[in-house]
Amino acid sequence: MSVDIRSSTAAVPEDSNSILIDGSKVKSKFGHVAKFTSSEDNISNDDELYPTPIGKISQIYSSCDQQIDNQDYFDKYFLNNQFIGLNKEELKSYINNNYWKRIRWIVGISYCVFIFLLFVGAIISILISPKCPHKSKLHWYEKDIIYDIDIQMFRDSNRDGHGDIKGLHEKFDYFEKNFIKTILFRSTIFSNQDKFDLLTINPQVANETHLQNFRKILHRKDMNLMIDLPLSSTNDINGSQWYGNIQPLSNKIKNTCEENTLNLACRYFLSYGRLPLDFNQLEIVNEAEIRLRYWLSTQKFDGVRVDLPLEFNEETGLYNISYKTIHQWNFIKNDIEKNTKTKLILYDIPFDLNNLITENDLHKKITHPVIYNQSLVTAKQLNQRIQSFKFNHLPVPKFWQFGSLRIDDEIQNNLSKQSLLTMAMLFGGTPVVLYGEELGLEQKKSRVMLWTPDKPSGGFSSCVTTDCLRLFSLYNIDPSKTNVKREEAIHGNEQDSLLILFRYLAKLRRSESFQFGLLETSYDIETNIFWFIREAAGFRGYIIVLNLNEKGKEINHLSLHELTNYLIPKSISYEYQWPKTYFQTSNKTHINSDNLFLHPQSISIFSWKSKLIQPNILFKKAENHLAN
Repeated sequence: MSVDIRSSTAAVPEDSNSILIDGSKVKSKFGHVAKFTSSEDNISNDDELYPTPIGKISQIYSSCDQQIDNQDYFDKYFLNNQFIGLNKEELKSYINNNYWKRIRWIVGISYCVFIFLLFVGAIISILISPKCPHKSKLHWYEKDIIYDIDIQMFRDSNRDGHGDIKGLHEKFDYFEKNFIKTILFRSTIFSNQDKFDLLTINPQVANETHLQNFRKILHRKDMNLMIDLPLSSTNDINGSQWYGNIQPLSNKIKNTCEENTLNLACRYFLSYGRLPLDFNQLEIVNEAEIRLRYWLSTQKFDGVRVDLPLEFNEETGLYNISYKTIHQWNFIKNDIEKNTKTKLILYDIPFDLNNLITENDLHKKITHPVIYNQSLVTAKQLNQRIQSFKFNHLPVPKFWQFGSLRIDDEIQNNLSKQSLLTMAMLFGGTPVVLYGEELGLEQKKSRVMLWTPDKPSGGFSSCVTTDCLRLFSLYNIDPSKTNVKREEAIHGNEQDSLLILFRYLAKLRRSESFQFGLLETSYDIETNIFWFIREAAGFRGYIIVLNLNEKGKEINHLSLHELTNYLIPKSISYEYQWPKTYFQTSNKTHINSDNLFLHPQSISIFSWKSKLIQPNILFKKAENHLAN
């Protein structure tokens, strides 16, 4: 049914339920409004808008000339007050309209300009924003602790009174707890003096199959294996027996200490207890290279530790460091690395010979003591120790050694073992730790690793035969003073054991600032406090403070912020303190570096969030500020 709006005389319902009420409006598909009214007094003078009599439905606007022929259509759109879109002809009229064309061009160009500006802004922000923290690529031996082990003294698994390689396998959990990833076998792994050829393993320790299985297990655990090769010295003090042949050398090595005790060969003999081989002799050069290739290539060990090669000068009658041999060994290592992972040749040099090494490449491959040959060590001397490398245009050592079995390497001073261990672990580079040093074991007195307080062997062996008991008595074992079980039990707020401190430092040094961050040291002569900062750009920074004052002296109350020339922020977090804990252990708890108490003979470690300015720039500014 169709309705002609113009001819309809139907009155608009007056009840409140009427759909069209007085003053109601309905949108057309053009957006115009039709108004309905029932009062003549309200008729508009606008004839185009209200041309029909009162109470009747009039035409909408004069521009609307189409009839609504369908009642359903009318009810759907007019009575429900819904919008009706443009038809095809109307859309074309807008498309071709010049005004709307200009509007579209303006919107389109504005959009393109906006996108372009966003792109340019993104490039500028990338260029001016701080770069992502750089992580230096480190070799395996630059990241991990090297644990120096005498297998025969570490753990006996078959109850014969001698440590063996299966005993090491039983202690893998101990290595994991201490974050030890590299194991170094001492030369005691080789056969006895009669067949000391640096090729044959002592059958009491292991056989070839046991050794290879152990190496494979280590590599599956992402661990590394090294071996000690004394390639540069004789087997005896007479200078005739050596590893290359059971027959004496064609040219007997002469003990130069009879002529001059200050020459290099004599110092070598006094330190190593063995005479140096002459690497001018071709037979020595060839035999040394055979063993180097055997362990690095054939046996697939990850590294070796060798003693310092010397060569005899016929003209002067003195020995000199054989850099020719060192370069040749390095060439062999590089050649082997072409088909495998990175290898390491570490040089075992007595501490009192370290100052003879002036070549940078060799300097990076020897172990250095934290401090040597000083009985009373001050904060100033510790700082001078590190600064001496810069003064001599040498890099900070890559390898630090906590202690040594050599008698001449005896380190006796006022520094606590905890302080020496902290510096060796956190100075940078790789610490070489002799087994038992993490317990405070005195290897020069007793070389047996002590696991429990049980006598007679401290958990080293369960052998109880007469021969074993006699052997243990020779080892001078005293498990009551220190052992792994005891050291693990001493842990709390009062005082941590050396082993607990070792484990904390081993874990801490794996963070980025200790792996490849800068090292900055300084001291305060009045308070006798030494500190060093480790910080890598974009990562958390650390300061390690050592109060070297003797116990019983007053507590130092100071501003660490001012003492370090403002290198550290005022708001810092507490990380660790030895021997007692005075702060809450959490890097989320902030303390004021302007107001600190440092107890005598204490080690304090604090940290802070990464700074906006790079550490090297900050350190340089602080040095200039101090100089001015």
